[in-house]
Amino acid sequence: MTRHQKQPLRSLTPEEQQYLEKVSRSQSESVSRVTRAKLLRTVAEGADYTDAARRVGRRSGDAVAQ
Repeated sequence: MTRHQKQPLRSLTPEEQQYLEKVSRSQSESVSRVTRAKLLRTVAEGADYTDAARRVGRRSGDAVAQ
């Protein structure tokens, strides 16, 4: 069972948003960094952990919660 989102992600600064956008589109970053950036952006936009995981091709939101 997926963990509940107890505390929402804090609002990202414009600089953080820009950085995550850059990393999530990178061809030279590791796959894990690109995936993490995409997950963070998705959760910051208001998606819950399960939806964020599905949007980036993961099966479970548990890893996102951690």
